[in-house]
Amino acid sequence: MSKKVLLIIVAMMLGLLAAGTESRDLHRLWDNRCADCHGHSGGFAREFLSVSNGNLQGRHHVVDLRRFLRNHYPPNNEVDAIYEMLLAQANTPPRFKEQCIKCHETAAGLVRDTLQFRDDELVSRETGQPLREFMDHHRKLKPNDVEFFVALLTRVAKEVHRR
Repeated sequence: MSKKVLLIIVAMMLGLLAAGTESRDLHRLWDNRCADCHGHSGGFAREFLSVSNGNLQGRHHVVDLRRFLRNHYPPNNEVDAIYEMLLAQANTPPRFKEQCIKCHETAAGLVRDTLQFRDDELVSRETGQPLREFMDHHRKLKPNDVEFFVALLTRVAKEVHRR
């Protein structure tokens, strides 16, 4: 086999690996396919979408935002997952951005780089310490703040580390 053919095969395999990673990580999918026009998904959801009776609505696409999403170029099998991610973000105040941005660029980046699920519990990738235990002593957070951030990071981790 020639070196040229081998390089082409390696490049194709790396492309497939990258595509598989993107399709599993909703935030990477958004960043790679949507962010150039729409910016960060959380900011977009809070600024341009609203929630009415538990349903996500756009300013111009009030009746069926899922149908609009299907026609807006995401992989068809990801429309519901993107919809659910945007719905959750529209319902979540931007506290991560307001309180954590000095140390952590995005919640998805923090989760991707430092957290993982172990037996359905979110833990530090480095130490294995459960997130809740860590947050109890992080920046003197009050118990209701710990609950908010653990819930937020757990939701984001399920969007990033999809199985």
